[in-house]
Amino acid sequence: MAASSVCLQRAARRAMRPSLVVILGATGTGKSKLAIELCQRLHGEVISADSIFMHFYTD
Repeated sequence: MAASSVCLQRAARRAMRPSLVVILGATGTGKSKLAIELCQRLHGEVISADSIFMHFYTD
């Protein structure tokens, strides 16, 4: 495979990667497990905030 083809494929993968993923759901539904799996696949990071944290800083 030519080097230019490899560069184009990498650029296409980066362009298709979402910049933000939000996972919402009830307690005990596997949100953390899903977040970790997505983080590994997308080479991202997990930022977590629970409802107490959100309510505290929005008052």
